[in-house]
Amino acid sequence: MKKIVAGLMVVAAMLTFGCGGRNSDFGVVDMRKVEKEATVIKTVQTDLEKQIKELREKAIKDSEGKAEEEQRKIAEDFQAKAKLAQSEAQNKVKASVDSAMNAVAKEKNLGAILLKDAVPQGGKDVTADVIAKMAK
Repeated sequence: MKKIVAGLMVVAAMLTFGCGGRNSDFGVVDMRKVEKEATVIKTVQTDLEKQIKELREKAIKDSEGKAEEEQRKIAEDFQAKAKLAQSEAQNKVKASVDSAMNAVAKEKNLGAILLKDAVPQGGKDVTADVIAKMAK
């Protein structure tokens, strides 16, 4: 299933950006490597872990001595806040990756940058360039 979706993404990108002529070159990025090496992602993960830890500690403290119904509400509130924090962290990472990939595509005059896992062959590997752009 993943291969089918990945193949459809490649076809859609090629149709969108054109298969030939100008901007026919495309880049590929190894997202696993980006996730491992980009300091922005590490910082966001560390901040998220700290924020969730603080929320958990506050929820535990607020739950002490409360009735079961109140404890349940506090737990639900914690879950909602943790989910919101995770969503915000994902949005920060996505914005950073998107911005870096757009900048690299523009600098290298690439029609598109695709996920390396979705491309069976070809493409210019721009993973290091994306990681460098994310650091700025």
